[in-house]
Amino acid sequence: MNIDFLPLKERHLDQAAKLSDAAGWPHRHCDWQRLLALGSGVAGVHNGSLVATGMHWSFDARLATLGLVIVSPNYTRQGLGRKVMETLLEAITATRIELYATQAGADLYRSLGFTETAWVHQCQGRLTDSAAGQALFPLAHPGVRGFRATDYEALITLDEQANDSPRRALLSSLLEQGEALVLEQADGQLSGAAICRDFGHGYVIGPVIAHEHDAAKCLIEAWLTRLPGSFVRLDTLDADLAAWLDGIGISEVDRIPQMVAGSDLPRSGPTKRYALASQALG
Repeated sequence: MNIDFLPLKERHLDQAAKLSDAAGWPHRHCDWQRLLALGSGVAGVHNGSLVATGMHWSFDARLATLGLVIVSPNYTRQGLGRKVMETLLEAITATRIELYATQAGADLYRSLGFTETAWVHQCQGRLTDSAAGQALFPLAHPGVRGFRATDYEALITLDEQANDSPRRALLSSLLEQGEALVLEQADGQLSGAAICRDFGHGYVIGPVIAHEHDAAKCLIEAWLTRLPGSFVRLDTLDADLAAWLDGIGISEVDRIPQMVAGSDLPRSGPTKRYALASQALG
């Protein structure tokens, strides 16, 4: 079978959205556009039809993420997933690569040198009016406020601490797409932030970065009170946070491994990542 592996381009995105839909993923055409604007990808094309995709995002020389590896159901078990991965890996120069694997893809990634390091809990749902009336948000904090332009460098620093690598282009893009809330301490310093944007069936809250667990919950609570009745998704590495979300109607619907190839990154501060920007972007 003659399949051409080409750079993923705008002209492929209508078919890419159909491919992700067939895989049960909620990515719209505009979601693909946003992801392509931040990274690079490969398109497997057979007789003019897109039959496989994969993308990567390199934040700096230390860290890249990899995702949206999809093969059409009609073309499975033909080695296309491996070919997509090999093409992507050849293009990545970062010393550490992270991906968030489907259970179906985990064996392939292990064979290419990736190992599991954590679990991501995919939580999603609607906070119903009845649930919202049950005083779910006791942690309301007066320091939670809207993002200001003057917070930008502090946000960049918090995110770098949480991810061990700067992601300036990613955060700038997410701020253009959505809005951020920050948690300001009494001394005026920021101890956390959460970005919310439209995605898929509704909204995604992430990344959520904070100095400690309760700060992350405060920020998530603040967003949930602003999104009554909306479909909301969070992808969290924190099992306790996933359990709390599940208890208020944002149910855990899937659990997938974070997988890593390459070197560890040195910790640079107290901030932790409580929710991903997305399973593709980390």
